Amino acid sequence: MKKIIILSICGCLLSSCSLDLQPENGLTYSNSFNTEKELNATTTSILYYVNTVVGSNYVLSTAGMKADEVLDAKQLREWNPRTVVSSEYSWKGLYDLIFEANLLLDNIDKTKDLSTNRRNYHVGQAEFALGLSYFLLAQRYGEAIITENSTEIKPYSLSPQSDVLNTAIEHAKKALEILPTWDKLTDLNGAAITDRQTASKGTAAALLAQVYAWKGSVTELYKLQGNAKDDYQKSIDYATLLIEGKVGTYRLCSSPEELCTYLSNEKTPNPEAIFSLLFDKTRSEFVVSPNEVAQNFVSWPVREDQTLADLPSSSTYQLHTSTVESLFPDATDQRLQAFFYQWGTSHEVDGTDYALMYKFRKAIMDADQYSASGKTYRTVDADYVYWRLADIYLLRAECYQKLGNEANAIADLNVIRSRAGALSYPSTYDTEGLKKAIFLEREKEFVGENDARYADIIRNGYVKEELQGKFKLLSNQDIQGGALFLPLPKDAWQDKDGHIINNQLRQKPYWQAYN
Repeated sequence: MKKIIILSICGCLLSSCSLDLQPENGLTYSNSFNTEKELNATTTSILYYVNTVVGSNYVLSTAGMKADEVLDAKQLREWNPRTVVSSEYSWKGLYDLIFEANLLLDNIDKTKDLSTNRRNYHVGQAEFALGLSYFLLAQRYGEAIITENSTEIKPYSLSPQSDVLNTAIEHAKKALEILPTWDKLTDLNGAAITDRQTASKGTAAALLAQVYAWKGSVTELYKLQGNAKDDYQKSIDYATLLIEGKVGTYRLCSSPEELCTYLSNEKTPNPEAIFSLLFDKTRSEFVVSPNEVAQNFVSWPVREDQTLADLPSSSTYQLHTSTVESLFPDATDQRLQAFFYQWGTSHEVDGTDYALMYKFRKAIMDADQYSASGKTYRTVDADYVYWRLADIYLLRAECYQKLGNEANAIADLNVIRSRAGALSYPSTYDTEGLKKAIFLEREKEFVGENDARYADIIRNGYVKEELQGKFKLLSNQDIQGGALFLPLPKDAWQDKDGHIINNQLRQKPYWQAYN
């Protein structure tokens, strides 16, 4: 029981005292780590938390979403400070994941008869989880707590964003060094692991490419200590490992239509997917896909409980046909036909012509005797492909452009355009330069699919161009004061009853007046 008491106290200092960390598979923290089976219980917990917390990013995702209509989120989209502060967000899940990873690293030496390969597998999952957690904390909160291990009991203070990012890099490099490529991953019983959620060498390389691209950008934006050009080059280096197949074999789908087929079939690993969050339908009868974005874009006809007339209120996010036409001025782009249902056919309701997202074509419908259709929409039936190869090509293009290597940036950009059957850069539609063309290509490629757009906007300095409301009014002082990050969550320093549990923390300057 002593270990459980330590966990609760330590957890209180990191997030909230109302801790319910037991995954749904019934694992506890009293295992002894004597055997690999016992060790694997903690590895399974790490994978559980990766699955359940990484995709939870509604506030920033909604603020940056390419959408014309967002149900019940107008003030959030306007970045109304009091709305943002009162929104439901927390970093507790990420610190639960950090605790699990540290727990494994602190105890793995107790495991007997563990081969080097099996040790590397388990340590690699923990190191990747730590790297990913600290990266997401830096992206979403800027400053964050860096914990020492799973047992140190003390109030932690915030560390600067640069330190949080360096910590993410340190762990991701360790994962890259010891993990095998995805095709060589095996489980406790020696069976091949075919999913793309379990960390591999390629997953770690993708994380490093993302972290360095972000680090270079915020070093410039926030005038942090460091060398942005070096960071961009390192992002390019890790992206190149993926593109050249040196850390695992990945390939672009042959067409947008093939991509959508894979996105809508979670049983078949997407050859383009590098890191995915699995949709485990067996977990419970109420479980939903980890992909909140896809789930919130799905409407008629994928939803069988609705008709065309229901469109104005059928989903959280909606796009108008005019917006999609503006985003895809090149009518030869095959993504128009693949990503949107019956593109070219009017879907007008109350004077508005809607573009219907069709990347994800399967939904889970539950029986509902009170519904007119006899069914209720629960979720999209799909994994969350968090990073795929097209992302890496366009991220590398972005970094090449920032380093002034336009030839290589254009080459990467045109790989993705060629796959879509679109006009090569430069075309008559490319009127805003290469940097904006790469940004817009990411919009086209990932529309309705992931939560990356807000981070894309921040990395490229397009806050006042691409966001709305108070974003357009932010001063440099506001930005330096943390206005583009989430406020420090309340459960970071107080428990559910409002008692202070960490007096070392201070709210970001921009958000202090609204706290």
